[in-house]
Amino acid sequence: MKQRPRIYYTESQKYLMWDRWKKGDSLHQIAQLFDRHHPSIHRILSETGGIRPTQRRRSKLA
Repeated sequence: MKQRPRIYYTESQKYLMWDRWKKGDSLHQIAQLFDRHHPSIHRILSETGGIRPTQRRRSKLA
């Protein structure tokens, strides 16, 4: 069985994943958008326990 090449999701793609997840789409539906299998989407969403991470920004004290 041939493996698919690894892709690294951009921040905009991850943002789209989180939006779809919050709307209630399944992992399979989100994966179809990227022509991937659902475990690759699950890995992104489960890194933070299924909760969207806060937007990164520089500290005001820096």
